[in-house]
Amino acid sequence: MPHSRKKTIGLLLCLSAVVALGAGWAWARSDDTSTDNAYVRGDVTGLAPKIAGYVTTVEVLDNQAVRAGDVLFRIDDRDYRARLAQAVANVEAAQARLGNVDAEVQLQHALIRQAEAQTRSAEAELNLATKASGRRRELIRTHAVSQAEVDESDAARSRA
Repeated sequence: MPHSRKKTIGLLLCLSAVVALGAGWAWARSDDTSTDNAYVRGDVTGLAPKIAGYVTTVEVLDNQAVRAGDVLFRIDDRDYRARLAQAVANVEAAQARLGNVDAEVQLQHALIRQAEAQTRSAEAELNLATKASGRRRELIRTHAVSQAEVDESDAARSRA
């Protein structure tokens, strides 16, 4: 029986060695990841858009090499075009209001010049009427004009 016991012990030792080697090999390979259908061809970079929107077209293929500045996607621009049109309309409306204000300023300057001219004309009429009234007052002393003419001259000066 010792012989069969030795065989059993030897067989158990061999079996233990195989199990230990298998466990060691499995533990050593546990850091390796493997798959049958996945691979990485190159550098992978995360990306994000500068603006929000819906992607309408994808301009690159899977695993296609790209460079900085290449167009990768096209974003639906209808909302942005509508905002641009609204902004352009707002600018045009503001320019029209500015043109109206400029025209109003020019009109006011013209009215000021007209009022100044009317003031100068009234001052000239007053000056003329004052001189005429003074002359007639001097002439009434010499009886060269009547009192009615002097009164008429004074009334003209008052109206001026």
